[in-house]
Amino acid sequence: MKTYVLKDERKRELKILDKTLQKVGRKELPHILHIQQVMLRAVDEYMSKKGVTRIMPIMIAPITDPLNHDVEECELEYEGQKFDITRSMIFHKQIILSSPYLDKIYIVSPNVRFEQEEKEDKRHLFEFTQIDFEFKGATMDDIFKFQEGLVKYVFNYIKKECADEFKALGIGTSHLDVTVPFKKYTTQELQAKYGDDFEETASAKATQPFWIINHKREFYDAEDLEKPGNYRNYDLIWPYGYIEGLSGGEREYKYDRILTRMKEAHMDGNAFRNYIQLAKEGKIPKTAGAGFGVERMTRFVCQQKEIDDVTVFTRKPGKTYLF
Repeated sequence: MKTYVLKDERKRELKILDKTLQKVGRKELPHILHIQQVMLRAVDEYMSKKGVTRIMPIMIAPITDPLNHDVEECELEYEGQKFDITRSMIFHKQIILSSPYLDKIYIVSPNVRFEQEEKEDKRHLFEFTQIDFEFKGATMDDIFKFQEGLVKYVFNYIKKECADEFKALGIGTSHLDVTVPFKKYTTQELQAKYGDDFEETASAKATQPFWIINHKREFYDAEDLEKPGNYRNYDLIWPYGYIEGLSGGEREYKYDRILTRMKEAHMDGNAFRNYIQLAKEGKIPKTAGAGFGVERMTRFVCQQKEIDDVTVFTRKPGKTYLF
C-alpha cells in the first residue's frame, strides 16, 4: 500500500515538474520580463530625478512588519539571536531617516509573507518584490503627488520603449493613459456603496487608478488627531479589476502615540523595545511613505489574468513548489 502511495505522489510531482517547465517556456514570458525590466529602469530614473537615494534591502531582522492580517511567522535563529524574514522594511525606513543627511529613500525590496490561500485569488504571492519609499517631513498629499508623477512617468516610458512587446502580447496601451491627480475615496464611502467587496467592485468599475484613504490597520499608520478615528493612510487601486497596487501612510513617530497604538493592537511591546526606545528619545522623525508591488504593477501593465502569469516560478499561496 505504501509503495502505491509513493508512486502516486511521484506521478503527481512529475506532472508539476512538467507544468514548471511549461511555465518557464511560455512564449509570452520574455516579453513580460522585458517590460518589467524597462519598468524598473524607469522607476530608477524617476527616483534619481527626484533626488531619492536608493538603499540596499534588509532580508532578515529581529523585528519586521506585523501586518494586519493572517500571515504565518517565518522565524529563524542565527548566532543565538532570533530573526524574522522581512515582510517590509517599515521600521528600517524610519530609522534610516533619523540621519540628518538623508531625506528621501527607496528600496527595491524582496519580501516574504506567508499569506493564507484564498479562493480564486489573483493577486497574492508569498514571495514578491516591492518598491518601498519613505520621505522625511512628508504628508500624504506629498506622497499622492509623487506617486502619481511616478506612475505617469513610468507608463509613458514603457509605452515608448516596449511597443514591440505589447504587440507580441496582443494588447494595446490605452490602459496606461492615466490622468492625474487620481480620484480619492474613503474606505467608508466605498464600503457603504459596494459592501464588503468594495475594493474589488470599485476597481472593476474604474478606468483610471484611484486612491482609497482612511483605513484602520497597522499601529504605525498615523491617526488624524484632529479627527480621531480617522487615519492618514492610503492604497492605490489599479482599475479594470486589478485591485490594490500600493499601500502606505503617514507614520506615527511620537513615543506616546506609538505606545497607544500598539496597546490598541494588543502588540507585544517588548519585541519592539529598541524601536520604542528610539521613539522615547525623540530620534524617530516624522515621515510618510509607501510600497508598491513590482509584480502587481507588471500584471496591470501587461494585462495578465493573474499574478502568477508574470512570475518565472510559482509563488502563489496553496500551491506545490518544486523550485
